[in-house]
Amino acid sequence: MTIKEALEEASAKLDSIDIKSAKLDSELLLTDVLSKTKEWLIAHDTDELSSEQIKKYEQSIERRLDREPVCYITNKLEFYGIEFYVDNRVLSPRVETELIAEQAIKYAPKDSKLIDLGTGSGAIAIAIAKHRPDLEITATEISEEAMEVAKINAKNILGKDNKIKFIMADVWDGVEGMFETVVTNLPYVSEDYKPNMKPEVHKEPSVALYGGKGDGLDLYRKFYKDINKHIKKGSKIYHESDPWQHEALKSLAETQGLKSILEEYLILGFLK
Repeated sequence: MTIKEALEEASAKLDSIDIKSAKLDSELLLTDVLSKTKEWLIAHDTDELSSEQIKKYEQSIERRLDREPVCYITNKLEFYGIEFYVDNRVLSPRVETELIAEQAIKYAPKDSKLIDLGTGSGAIAIAIAKHRPDLEITATEISEEAMEVAKINAKNILGKDNKIKFIMADVWDGVEGMFETVVTNLPYVSEDYKPNMKPEVHKEPSVALYGGKGDGLDLYRKFYKDINKHIKKGSKIYHESDPWQHEALKSLAETQGLKSILEEYLILGFLK
């Protein structure tokens, strides 16, 4: 079987169950199997695959047919121009979340303290650390499994330059100290939406997705309730949420003396 034939067959299978990204997914999974680029596949589409390569590729396609996200199959996902290791212990970082890292990289005061609450794969904290080595960064997590992944990424990406302090904490419980910048992507999806979520989402850890029933903002209420114990005048806060939740979150922030400085589609920013 040639590369072209393998891609066409795989794409047809994925398309048959209405996976919109069937062609792209089939290409990404084969580049992973062969450790080659997409451009290389195009230039070598008449090359024959070995039986071992075909078997491995078919196994990857079967996992995708089971609606497992591509990044969990390849264990790779790019965030802020950096390749991260991901698996089903963590939520796959979304491209929209890059704005949180971007804001912190741009505006965190020099040599100041920053905390990433609920770090997951470590994507936000590590991206910031990569570009702002002057910052003293703390990253928290409630899931020990997710923390393992974050530490793998810190070691792989930052190496000997890793200075991130990782601690187990439930929102602010377990956190000490004051911070000039707070970043977080706490779970904010309502549990009421579970039946309507895409099949791929059900493969991701629930603890990283759902923020309670109703409006899904239980963790953000806890976040804002105790925030003034950990920030000072001039501190900035950046986090993610659905647009329809923005008014409730702005109200929560205002009750703590914070004013809005950023409102994008999914991202909110506040100033103490």
